Amino acid sequence: MTKLLTAFGAITLALTAPLAADVQNVLPTKGDEISKYRDAAGWVVRKNDTKGSCFASYRSESGAIVQFGFTDDETAGYLGLFGQNSAAIPSEQEVAFIANGNLYGGMATGVGASLEDGYEGGYVLVNNAEFVTDIETGEELVVFPETPNSYIVDMSGASTALYEVRKCTAEIGS
Repeated sequence: MTKLLTAFGAITLALTAPLAADVQNVLPTKGDEISKYRDAAGWVVRKNDTKGSCFASYRSESGAIVQFGFTDDETAGYLGLFGQNSAAIPSEQEVAFIANGNLYGGMATGVGASLEDGYEGGYVLVNNAEFVTDIETGEELVVFPETPNSYIVDMSGASTALYEVRKCTAEIGS
């Protein structure tokens, strides 16, 4: 599995390099001014006034926090996964995930504290326009970090949340 993740991560990183700056412009960071936009089918849509972008977050039954967002043109996005973990998290690690049956992967970056106290994790940047569609139509998300653990997240309500993220993004841009 590690060899698969390493090879896939290298390919994905090569593909994400040209648009990484675009995604970095919408990626939430500590210190950003973030406010709640509205609730949407179990998800919380948040407005990042610092970056001029919006994203959705969800706390799964297992306690993990999932976040997703994307660039205005929806050609690139990010997936964040945060958990309560007292063990040290590597500053970078390879991650693969399956959304709507499609495999994505890359290097988890921005590893650190989440928007909520006591949670740590990171973001995977995705340079693939199908990512948004797969988040919107997928029923579950399976995440495989380069650790012995994997995470399965129920994506119910993600399509409603994505609609609200689009609406929020349009309002910020106007």
